[in-house]
Amino acid sequence: MAQRGIDGFVIIGYAAHNHTLNYMTNGAAISEGIVVKKRQSAPVLIVGPMEREEAARSGLQVETHNDYNRHNLVKEFGSFFEADLRMMKAIFERHGIQGTVGFYGLADPGQSYVMLKRLSELIPTITITGEPETTIFDEAYTTKDDRELEGIKSVAARTHQVMTETIEFIKRHSVKDNYLVKEDGSSLTVGDVKLVARTSILAHGLEEADGMIFALAHDAGVPHSRGNDADILELGKVIVFDLFPRDRGGGYFHDMTRTFCLGYAPPKVQRAYDQVILAFNQVMKELTVGEKAGHYQDLTCDIFEEMSHPTIRSNPSTLEGYVHSLGHGVGLQIHARPRLRSTFPDVLEPGQVFTVEPGLYYPEHNYGVRIEDTIYVDQDGHFHSLTPFPKDLIILVG
Repeated sequence: MAQRGIDGFVIIGYAAHNHTLNYMTNGAAISEGIVVKKRQSAPVLIVGPMEREEAARSGLQVETHNDYNRHNLVKEFGSFFEADLRMMKAIFERHGIQGTVGFYGLADPGQSYVMLKRLSELIPTITITGEPETTIFDEAYTTKDDRELEGIKSVAARTHQVMTETIEFIKRHSVKDNYLVKEDGSSLTVGDVKLVARTSILAHGLEEADGMIFALAHDAGVPHSRGNDADILELGKVIVFDLFPRDRGGGYFHDMTRTFCLGYAPPKVQRAYDQVILAFNQVMKELTVGEKAGHYQDLTCDIFEEMSHPTIRSNPSTLEGYVHSLGHGVGLQIHARPRLRSTFPDVLEPGQVFTVEPGLYYPEHNYGVRIEDTIYVDQDGHFHSLTPFPKDLIILVG
């Protein structure tokens, strides 16, 4: 805080998808809250009185709205918004927060603008600031301590189980006229597979915060296409299966992708798959602590360009070939620091967790290939995959 010239900070908003609030409250099961911290003082969590017990599990000092007579403020001003402004003013006064104050969390942009402007008027002893690029919390998230790593490892192991159970479900089906069919003779669809994956996700104590990708043929060639639920599973068609659940209740994420074909793989897919595996293995071999993360994006572009594929370095607007960056940090956010892309200054350090996910995409030729592991850097500078699932292209069925 001192390095960034911040005398205090506030984190506000509903807890759902609010990684900053979840980080500071150690994942306490609250619906919303306010965290305030004065430099060189312990943080304080303010919640509604009904959530005081859950808030106590955060390990922070807890206060409730009752400590600030919020119910009386609502009566006095006839507005929750105006009451909350006065409560925030009282919080600042009680905890002696003055000077430059940073605001973080989640809220409606327009309402936040009005709130911050009104707070500036109500509390002339503070100067409100924000951080448009790498925030103090982004910096904190970038490395994981032992507790965080154990949480991520647990999610990784359970995600592995979800992938295993889903593939086993697919393999149990028969083949008729080149298509997979269920016991009643109807076709097995992408929607059927996703339902099984979602059931497994819930059974393993995980949740879909941002969905999943199970995409066939043309859709597999568009990296963030989620897949069409009505598509029928067919032999020889490429499938990109990207799972990125998190621990239930807003915890840590895991991210993994496998590409496969049922029964056999067309030569063009096998060739692209071999090239992606080559790039993946080369990157993993060369990962080094202290190196710029963007170096490995350049390395991947070197590999694919030498194979005559377009890349976003050779053509930033390309929609085929290698069309995305190599990877991203994983934690309470599915996309975090470090960013393995050329334009970011991030450096690989012990304690980081990030993905390595090279891919090649040709939607007009009805295929795409991506292989993704989540990687952890230990304190000795060694790199470990948290994604032991096999990288076989062909899955035998029928």
